[in-house]
Amino acid sequence: MIKKMYYSYWLLLPGLLIFSVFFIYPNLTGFLYAFTNMDESFKYTRFVGFDNFKSLFQEDDQVIAFKNTFIFAIITTVFKIVLGLLLALLANAKLRTTLFFRSMLFFPVLLSTLAVSLVFSALLHPSRGLLNVFLETLHLDMLAQSWLTDPQIVIFSVSFVEIWKWTGLSMILFLAALQTIPQELKESAMVEGVNSWQMFRHITLPLIMPIVNTNVILSVIGGLKVFDIVYALTGGGPGNSSQVINTIVFKNFAAGRNGEATAANVMLFLIVLVIVLLVNKVLNRKVEG
Repeated sequence: MIKKMYYSYWLLLPGLLIFSVFFIYPNLTGFLYAFTNMDESFKYTRFVGFDNFKSLFQEDDQVIAFKNTFIFAIITTVFKIVLGLLLALLANAKLRTTLFFRSMLFFPVLLSTLAVSLVFSALLHPSRGLLNVFLETLHLDMLAQSWLTDPQIVIFSVSFVEIWKWTGLSMILFLAALQTIPQELKESAMVEGVNSWQMFRHITLPLIMPIVNTNVILSVIGGLKVFDIVYALTGGGPGNSSQVINTIVFKNFAAGRNGEATAANVMLFLIVLVIVLLVNKVLNRKVEG
């Protein structure tokens, strides 16, 4: 009997070993390195306490990176959720072009981030970009901007590209949730004289709240951990105006400031953890309510 009881635990050992080697050990090592000062070869280490973390809030470019990361995460999350839901409601309508409409909206998700960045770098060029040429053709010259080279608006331009690329994924998740709502429930509500807004407010939205929760958390995590689209479009520039936390991590590693890079990485992990737990707690109350 005792042998049978322990037998199941032995089966867990291979999985626990792999998890420890590839997840627990690297993460614990990363936390330890955040409190040290290492040379470029990662060999010489000196314990520096919280100095690496303090420097994150003392240098201007790193402070800008934290600010931009929050701006980027908030803007992209709000727009991906709102637009994704609106597009899902449209894509759920019974039209002849529904399948084509869904495919076109999901298509940007399939494109490589580098390819998207190259295309938008050309489209948003201040003098030869299609967007400014189009605005000038309509005699709306005052709206033409240096989209990727003006420090005041560059983070918003990058956010727009991120929204364009990933809203299709939010739409697909919402669409899957909308299609699980029983048709009989909608028909009963219509018979009772419920209008479109009441149908959405009191039937559709409560039933898809678990997917809203999932979508918001995925968008927040993606926004806080952004790197590729920013690096490919602007490299963090002009100057440091579009730096985000992950570009600072990359920049510090490239400069051999391994301790500060690891500290920024640990800080990002803690920020993501705290925000996701808070968002999940708030949204779960709405789901249960």
